[in-house]
Amino acid sequence: MHMVIFGSRLYGKVDEVPGLGFVATKFGHLYYVPLIPTEGWLVVAEEGDGWRGQAIPVSGKSVLVAWARAAFLIGGIISLLTGLISLSNIENGAATVLGVVAVLCIAGLITSYRWTWVTQASPERALEIARQAGLSEESLADLRQGHEAPAPVPAAVPARPWTPPES
Repeated sequence: MHMVIFGSRLYGKVDEVPGLGFVATKFGHLYYVPLIPTEGWLVVAEEGDGWRGQAIPVSGKSVLVAWARAAFLIGGIISLLTGLISLSNIENGAATVLGVVAVLCIAGLITSYRWTWVTQASPERALEIARQAGLSEESLADLRQGHEAPAPVPAAVPARPWTPPES
């Protein structure tokens, strides 16, 4: 008996807005590989296997990041396994190329979770997300204020250099 795993779940976590949530896309998946984007979401809380949030328009960035992460993961695993098989067959040239591809895929996957441009929303994007989610004008003002640059702190007047008393 062969079991097919399919369904829908969130992928492509991007544009986190501190105090508000993050953007993700609900995809139809096959064996947990995101295939068809169906809905955009502002996720405000994750609870076990579930989540709470507000539907928003699908984010192209979220879709591309989800597909890229899946490609990096699948490409990395395939390259690594194929490279190991090539190595056992003494095909060092192919194994080296496949090893490099595997390392690049792993680096791409890690970078997609670390790169601020992907993970954090800019102030403009944060406001756009909040508007799409239907936040009140008061909430938008709070969000706008939270993203403003802090006022510069005046520098203390430097003290005169201390010189030890002469003995």
